Amino acid sequence: MIVFDIISIILLSVLLFWTVYNGSIIYVGVRARRKAEVVRVENKEVPKFSIIVPTKDEELVIGRCLDSILNLDYPKDKMEIIIVDGNSSDSTCKVCSEFVEKHSGIIRLIKEKQSRGKPAALNLALTHVTGEIVGVFDADSVPEKDVLKKVASYFIDKQVTAVQGRTTSLNEKKNILTRVIASEEKAWFQALLSGREHLQLFVPLNGSCQFIRRGILDEMGGWDENSLTEDVELALRLVEKKHLIKYAHDVCSAQETPNGLRELVKQRVRWYRGYMETAIKYGRLLDSLNKRTVDAEISMAGPFMMVVSLLSYINWFFIILFFSANSPIINFTGLVIALTAVSLFSIGIGLTASEKPIKLKNLAWIPSIWAYWMLQMFIAGWAFLKLIFRSKRVWSKTVKKGFITSNLEANKPI
Repeated sequence: MIVFDIISIILLSVLLFWTVYNGSIIYVGVRARRKAEVVRVENKEVPKFSIIVPTKDEELVIGRCLDSILNLDYPKDKMEIIIVDGNSSDSTCKVCSEFVEKHSGIIRLIKEKQSRGKPAALNLALTHVTGEIVGVFDADSVPEKDVLKKVASYFIDKQVTAVQGRTTSLNEKKNILTRVIASEEKAWFQALLSGREHLQLFVPLNGSCQFIRRGILDEMGGWDENSLTEDVELALRLVEKKHLIKYAHDVCSAQETPNGLRELVKQRVRWYRGYMETAIKYGRLLDSLNKRTVDAEISMAGPFMMVVSLLSYINWFFIILFFSANSPIINFTGLVIALTAVSLFSIGIGLTASEKPIKLKNLAWIPSIWAYWMLQMFIAGWAFLKLIFRSKRVWSKTVKKGFITSNLEANKPI
């Protein structure tokens, strides 16, 4: 029993450290965002962008995405759009072909005979790009009109290798789940990534609204086709080679949030397993200790911490039922769970107050946040089991349904 208590206390101490560590970054991020001022530098020689849009069965959203990119406020002779279709079974290719016919000088369509996942599609497109900077947008993206102008100003600094923009939800108000996910996304970008940028820590790439110098991509060998999270895997390779990734809070693109539990679980299982595998693969980053490599490993441990949190709940109830109620681990675990509960309750209160007009039904935020956290822990646990038992790895896409419920103007940074 004593050994069991010691092991449990160590695990819970790690969880508590991880929570306090990230909470500190979030605090810095919130304060930094309030004071943030972007200094815009004009450059007469604007770079050429090659924008890659991977697609597979995206007939409901791809037209909207291509329209948005074509309407960007940027010289048309300085941009190209490369669509890579992963053997779609719907009308995606037909829609894309119509755009190619109307804009043959700007858009190209590459068709895969067999879909091999997003990273393979990106690598295929990379062999066709002619621009100095490669941008990636998911097929449901709706970027703001000034995205490329803003990104170009970041790349004036020759030390900047990659830029990660901010994404917002197109369908935030579809249901309670999309509202919670959209709020999570806001916290991720506007607090956690903002804090990491301000503290010059590790900035991960997030798969869409991301931009990388083409020469560096070639040097890196493109994206890892064996990775379930090719975006963050590339980010860790860049950090390993001491390349600089910037988070740009003023570079914004809206996209669709998962509309239902099935889509969310499918997406997050892939994300969490991919993070876990990548964290293990790049444990070697700690061979060269600096604040970016240490922060990278801590941030990649997120899904593992969810698993530890889940086990702490299970462990707490298990000990109460079968062992002495006076065990010190019960009190310590109870403290950690209580702190988690207070944090989740505070978030729920904040979201309740942020809903205008304030109504009694807004109190549904409080149990919703708790339920969402519990769901995330179980998803991480399932992803961990898949990793342990080496189940078949499949790069699964998130189904997009074309819903728009948000005012895009309201998504601009505060």
